[in-house]
Amino acid sequence: MTKLQQDIVRTLAYFDVFSYPLSSEQVKAFLPRNSVTLPQLEECLGSLAESGVVGREDGYYFLSDQPIAVVADRIRSEQNAKRMMKRAHWVARFLKQVPFVRGIFLTGSLSKDVAGPSSDVDFMIVTASRRLWIAKMIITGIRRIFLFNSIRYFCFNLFVTENGFLFAGQDIFNAIEIATTRVLWNEEAYRRFQAANSWIRHFLPNWKSQPSSPSCLPPETHLFQRGVERLMELFPLDDVDAGLMRIARGYWKRRNPHLPEAKFDSLFLCGRDISTVWYDDHKTKILSRFHKRLSDLGLEHAA
Repeated sequence: MTKLQQDIVRTLAYFDVFSYPLSSEQVKAFLPRNSVTLPQLEECLGSLAESGVVGREDGYYFLSDQPIAVVADRIRSEQNAKRMMKRAHWVARFLKQVPFVRGIFLTGSLSKDVAGPSSDVDFMIVTASRRLWIAKMIITGIRRIFLFNSIRYFCFNLFVTENGFLFAGQDIFNAIEIATTRVLWNEEAYRRFQAANSWIRHFLPNWKSQPSSPSCLPPETHLFQRGVERLMELFPLDDVDAGLMRIARGYWKRRNPHLPEAKFDSLFLCGRDISTVWYDDHKTKILSRFHKRLSDLGLEHAA
């Protein structure tokens, strides 16, 4: 295969891990090279399809050992995502009123416009500096008290402050997750988030930031939020935030005494500017499956 053909197969192999076929435009966006036009890419895709390396159905491409049903599954998932997106906006309107919340982004499958029957709505919550753990405590408390701890539409898998936009793990998994993150509120914060992670261009040189969405919530902060924050600032919130962080870290350490310190720190990020928990080491599993896929295809691992 030519270098371009190998890059196409490598791109499709990554998304095949998720059973997610790509359009030609998406193949170009996620391709690890930028010296190719869309017509050239489509010609190469056609050649790979004719040779049986790549499957093609309804304008979507996938590796030929995947069942053709993955295309129908993606179309159904896109329709389901439209319904879930409405719920995501409803939740975002509520979250916008929570004290010290400064931005609301969408991650996970829904940020890629697909959602399965059991998919969660995954949010990335941006908070004010040194107020992350206070905002997280308030949101978690609301979910547990009023929503019986349901994560169906309230899955907050990542909290960062306005100082914590830069992602430390620079790999293809994080690059794609950052690139496909969608903004629900605060486009200015979203632009700073993308700028802080400009390193993703190393993996995705063709990627272009998503245009502003007409459904993005208005930029103004809520009057209720501003009023509550003024009242809360009467208390030593820096100390409270630091204390909540220590409590959370201690709790997870007690729950996972078997984990070595380095492994714990990679799965449970408990800092002043970031909070996330990877219970099942999701990224490692995805990258392992991707690398095995490449090995099976006789391709070297991506850099």
